[in-house]
Amino acid sequence: MILLPTRTVMPYSARFPVVYFVLLSALLAGQCYAASLELVDDYGPNPGQLDMYVYVPDGSGQNVTMVVALHGCLQQASDFDDETGLKKYADALKLVLLFPQQRAANNEKLCFNWFDPQHSRRHHGESGSIKNMIRFAIEEYDIDPTKVFVLGLSAGGSMTTVLLANYPEMFQGGAIIAGTPYDCNRPSVATGAWWWWLKTWFGDAAAAGFACGLFHQSPIKRSPKQWGSYVRASQDEAPIRWPKLSLWHGDADDIVNPANQIELIKQWTNILGIDLTPDRTERAKTFIRNVYFDADDNPRLETYRIVGFEHAFAIDPGTDPDHCGTEGPYVKDGNICSSLAILKFWGIHP
Repeated sequence: MILLPTRTVMPYSARFPVVYFVLLSALLAGQCYAASLELVDDYGPNPGQLDMYVYVPDGSGQNVTMVVALHGCLQQASDFDDETGLKKYADALKLVLLFPQQRAANNEKLCFNWFDPQHSRRHHGESGSIKNMIRFAIEEYDIDPTKVFVLGLSAGGSMTTVLLANYPEMFQGGAIIAGTPYDCNRPSVATGAWWWWLKTWFGDAAAAGFACGLFHQSPIKRSPKQWGSYVRASQDEAPIRWPKLSLWHGDADDIVNPANQIELIKQWTNILGIDLTPDRTERAKTFIRNVYFDADDNPRLETYRIVGFEHAFAIDPGTDPDHCGTEGPYVKDGNICSSLAILKFWGIHP
């Protein structure tokens, strides 16, 4: 269960200014999508042996905003641009999109190896490769380094958690979709023996599945302070300001246990220095949204629990400005365009 709210208000979409639809409709009208997804052959050191794809919309100028988007297992970059609606809003808002892509040689199911310490530690492995992609893109495409955001689905969501923990100074905001907390695969006193046995005989992935609530397992529960200490331990020094965060999960997800969202809330409210009680709740037919504010009354964390939704990226196909996406592998109609909702929370809109 999501923690109980303190007050209930109308869904944000019901209060969305009419001017937004006028502006975004004008921006979307006549888009020809001449730009295409492009492979970058050399972006510098690549310790995790990942591929880099970028989408640079026609007419992008100087000091551009960039969104880093990490696909899930059994996906690749080309499954994550049009399908999620990200390309639609990139063209409308002139955002550069960066898509790290896993190689089958690293993981046969194309999952990012978020559970492996060789890839989840600062400057190492896949985490280090994605950091280098971002640094390359900032220089190559004239990105404003204060306007870099990251999101990911499933294994990409868990790798998003890794990136936010390892390099918080690089991101203004993040979104974790059907993902797990940072370092959820650490053994606990109660499960240490099982964890070590699985790790020894079946590898890091099996141990992570046991500890992190994958495939019908329940995730290990920890206190907010303990969760937060894992993130803080990854830092040489704390950033001036932590990224704001959007958390998404379907309550019918049978691949990544939805209880992971509660553990993520514990981890990141502790990091952001805010309490566990949401300050606003919005209820719609298909979702419940909770918003958490800091002491200055700024929204710093939001959560979406999508009713009856499976393990996928939520879209809402259609031609209106607030509709997006095309169904594909692990991209499903959830009656909400999560791409747009996330961009709104980050403050990226006309």
